[in-house]
Amino acid sequence: MTAIKDTTLQLVDPTGEDPGLRLLTLAPRPVDLRGKRLGLLDNSKANSDFILRAISRILDEEFEFAEVFHVKKHSASLPPSPEVVADLHRHADVVIAGIGD
Repeated sequence: MTAIKDTTLQLVDPTGEDPGLRLLTLAPRPVDLRGKRLGLLDNSKANSDFILRAISRILDEEFEFAEVFHVKKHSASLPPSPEVVADLHRHADVVIAGIGD
């Protein structure tokens, strides 16, 4: 993978509020996924667990994850709770957030 340099991102706030201009730092990306711990963040919509597990099986064949950690949000319409985020931080090196329906 190549490093991201001088990339400009424009964030849009869905509430219509102007987030203003501010510098953001992207999280570092791993060079390789082999042996990493994969986190699956299920948004609790119908079929999101099915989709995430299918994706993780496909990726695990190639990257042989050390662990696959699955956690479910309490509501599809709300952000994950601080406890869910802390669990992902503690148990995963990379995370896939999934949606369903």
